[in-house]
Amino acid sequence: MLTFNDEYIPTKIRKAITGTKYQKSVDDILKKIKLKTLPGVEMLGWVDLITNYNNHLLTLMHQKAKQWQNMKLDYVLVIGIGGSYVGVKAGVDFCTQPFDQSKPKIIWVSNISATFLCSLQQMLAKKQFAIIATSRSGTTLEPALAFHLFREQLEKQVGVKSATKLITVITSDTNSNLYKLAKNKKYTIFPIPADVGGRFSTLSPVGMFPMMIKNIDALALIRGASQALKDTKNRLVSSNSAFRYACYRHYFRTKLKLQIENFIVYDPNLVFCGEMWRQIFGESEGKENKGLFPTLQLFTTDLHSMGQYLQEGTRNFFETTLLVEKPLLDTKLKITSDIDKLHYLNNRSLDFINKKAFEGTVVAHSKLGKSYNLIINLTTTDSYHFGYLFIWLAMAVTISGYLLKINPFNQPGVEAYKKNMQILLKK
Repeated sequence: MLTFNDEYIPTKIRKAITGTKYQKSVDDILKKIKLKTLPGVEMLGWVDLITNYNNHLLTLMHQKAKQWQNMKLDYVLVIGIGGSYVGVKAGVDFCTQPFDQSKPKIIWVSNISATFLCSLQQMLAKKQFAIIATSRSGTTLEPALAFHLFREQLEKQVGVKSATKLITVITSDTNSNLYKLAKNKKYTIFPIPADVGGRFSTLSPVGMFPMMIKNIDALALIRGASQALKDTKNRLVSSNSAFRYACYRHYFRTKLKLQIENFIVYDPNLVFCGEMWRQIFGESEGKENKGLFPTLQLFTTDLHSMGQYLQEGTRNFFETTLLVEKPLLDTKLKITSDIDKLHYLNNRSLDFINKKAFEGTVVAHSKLGKSYNLIINLTTTDSYHFGYLFIWLAMAVTISGYLLKINPFNQPGVEAYKKNMQILLKK
């Protein structure tokens, strides 16, 4: 399960967070969500998605995943960007071992780097691969361009007819060129609900289908997400950890004038959970000069590059650590000699040592460095806990955004670079 630890926050601030002022603000937000009078509430479809998951759709995705697994493919290309990529990769990394060699392997195609795309084309020249093309609108250039390149390559390698079985399109706009192309070519199409924004779509077919290909338990994902929805129905900030996290973020930004939230993980497998967190909060709150800047660190690695700054640099940030109680794998050390001066670690597990690094760091940063530290604890990394974490973060950013008096579900600023790029390309 997920627990939220604020013991490193001064008592005065903890009392302010659970006091009547924040409770009144949260109650007002919840009332307006129910009345549908807040901007963006029409995009809360991810709640209904989990509450009433389409069992027929789950069956179709499972059948397609099994079909591809039985074809002994080498690779599946997941073509998508933003919310069609970050949360999906977070889920796969979270639930699988880092050096998993099971086939098909997933290759994430989320950029338009010439070197990356050309090198990938060369590598796939004699490989068996399939394609998942994900785009809500079908008009975003990066996935559209990549899909064009690799669809043509696949058709040349296996033939147009055979390629039909090896391409799946996930989209929501039935009027887009992508949807029309998929219908014309008779590709499998899975829907993205129209009322589910990209960064909130991870538990829709956007993420469910790729995760099924890696044998991640879809039903457990839904159970975890459903439990998070139940737990976050509690209106009390004092006992609803997602709401409390949102209130802390608002307090640090508006009362203490902090500018940065530094999200920390202690496992490379969790880095993309940090990337998912960064997108959910960055894209939801980066508006009207109000939001915190979300940044990400992998410890202990980054303690040897950023540790000095975090300990003694400008105090314009606070820290949130995602910690897992039971890792996917662990082992105890057997050190019989002291030739390398490590005998004091005999019979200690690797995870025990990693946890001590966390404890030493959080004390150093909070007590000596005078930074504020919040901790999100998860019991383990499996599909149930990923589903729970995803919805917990989604609920937290909903309250956090509305506390800032912004719409947490749109992203108008993203369109600026797209328009400029199209103008320059058409010149």
